[in-house]
Amino acid sequence: MKQLAIPEQRMILQAIKAEQDTWWQNRLNYGELQMRSLSTTQGLNWDIMTEQEREEFIDNILHEQ
Repeated sequence: MKQLAIPEQRMILQAIKAEQDTWWQNRLNYGELQMRSLSTTQGLNWDIMTEQEREEFIDNILHEQ
């Protein structure tokens, strides 16, 4: 890559970053769906939980084992 001109290097890096951003957003969406499902099984509504309640819920899940 170092052999390429700066504009081409920049283009490649931007393409890699865009792909990485898409991957990360997909992971976040998947994780949120999992948390919604898990909270529902425990009689909670993810959508009406505050950020603090969500953090406590996740913390409790992580420390159950």
